[in-house]
Amino acid sequence: MSDSDPQATHSRQRWELNREALEALLVALGPDRDGGGRTYEDLRRRLINLFAWEQCAAPEDLADEVLNRVARKVSEGAVIPHFDRFAFGVARLIIHEENRKQRNRLAAIEGLQTSRGHIVPHSTVPDWTTLDSIRECLDALPAGRRELIESYYTGDRTALARKFGLSLNALRNRAMRIRDELSRCVSRRHDES
Repeated sequence: MSDSDPQATHSRQRWELNREALEALLVALGPDRDGGGRTYEDLRRRLINLFAWEQCAAPEDLADEVLNRVARKVSEGAVIPHFDRFAFGVARLIIHEENRKQRNRLAAIEGLQTSRGHIVPHSTVPDWTTLDSIRECLDALPAGRRELIESYYTGDRTALARKFGLSLNALRNRAMRIRDELSRCVSRRHDES
């Protein structure tokens, strides 16, 4: 599909919970709106506990994401006979997504170097302060540069070079400059703490 294809553009848009979808979810969760609301809050609390148990960052946000995905299915007309089972299945998918994102971040972190060597030696587990600093520095990058550096360490470099219209050597140089920028950012954060 091309970028000018309206269906392709629509599929990339993030669905957001609206009033009608929430109302439909509450009705589907209980015999009346109040009962649905109590069931919603109970389910949300149990999802938060699951994400906390799995040591996911931001358990509340992830629980809301599960409920948004379930609400979307309901608003699209799906009949869900066992909400708990369905919601916890969605939660498991989100846990897998979060674990994959974490592995990708760690792979990118391992590629970061400073003048003193690796920030995160391959043989050690990184401390959480360093990981938090790296996450913050990655998040501070403009989206295109963040995508490039994360993809450089986790994907097909030839395809990535093509995507950005670069030779492999130019891609490598650009990644090295971004990596050096991230290293300086992490070093500054450590010096400040």
